[in-house]
Amino acid sequence: MHPSLSKAKILTYTGLMTALVYTMTCIAIPMPKPLGVWHLGDIASFISAIMFGPKVGAFSCGVGAMLFDVWNPLYQSSFIVWAPATLFIRGIMGFIVGKLRRIFVNKPRLSELFAMAISHVWKNLAYFCYDYALFGPVAYLDLITFFPLSVIDISAAIAILAALRKAIGREYLL
Repeated sequence: MHPSLSKAKILTYTGLMTALVYTMTCIAIPMPKPLGVWHLGDIASFISAIMFGPKVGAFSCGVGAMLFDVWNPLYQSSFIVWAPATLFIRGIMGFIVGKLRRIFVNKPRLSELFAMAISHVWKNLAYFCYDYALFGPVAYLDLITFFPLSVIDISAAIAILAALRKAIGREYLL
């Protein structure tokens, strides 16, 4: 536990970030199977893991995104088949970002960029494998769309993190 924060505050931050990931994942455009949806949830996932570290990042990324698959008001839970994979894949993604966010000493932005890139490679390949098991070779379409979207997600997260840090006057919250 972070020495300056109580368990209640950490739990509160975790809940808020989980809700943010879920809400931003709901801002989505459905795509034909196996592509699932294009959404803004990864941006919130990156912010959560970078600002709060691997534990909060893993929980909020995994659970927040899985909640979308299990229950979402717009798509009547049509993505429930992805829920177990989402919990695992996105949880690991959040952990990777949170763990690697400070990997290069004295180069925090490079560390964060590296962490987001590595986590998206993991996420994209893991979802490709899961979709291949479900749908067969059509899952190769994942690779065509996932990586360009990763660039957009990472770019947006970098811009939002810069503005957020300027507003709160801190690099990290945990």
